[in-house]
Amino acid sequence: MIRKAHLEDLPTIQQLYFNLFEVMADLEPHYMKATAQDQDFIKSVILGENDFTIFVAEDNNEVQGFAIAQLQSAPPYNCFVQQRLVYLMDLVVNPNSRGKGYGKTLIQAVKAWGIENKVDHFELSVLAQNKKAIELYLREGFNTFNLSMRMRLDNQE
Repeated sequence: MIRKAHLEDLPTIQQLYFNLFEVMADLEPHYMKATAQDQDFIKSVILGENDFTIFVAEDNNEVQGFAIAQLQSAPPYNCFVQQRLVYLMDLVVNPNSRGKGYGKTLIQAVKAWGIENKVDHFELSVLAQNKKAIELYLREGFNTFNLSMRMRLDNQE
């Protein structure tokens, strides 16, 4: 079952966030670190502040994953076509529950929310090393739109 998150879900969401941050730190140790997500941020998302929403995947009364998304608009630069989008900020599934379709179902819920809010596009960012997530997003119809590049500069004497 997919539903909007409630404040009672906060401890489970925090644990899932920690799991996400651990994986991201393993993939990009010079960029990410394993830590807890700010509780006030999660509360504000659950309350729908700043055009955010959060869906949870629940099975047997236990949260198995969540998706946080935000309604956004194109930056007000002359070269951009003005449009609205839904941005998938985070998608997390309990490591013990992966492969059961929760990620796909959460993506579909965010997509439906975007359509309901009359957005033009559904966007997200993913670490290049997160191959399983990239495979999921490609299966769900996402295409590469923008490519961020980075170079590590070490202090050399």
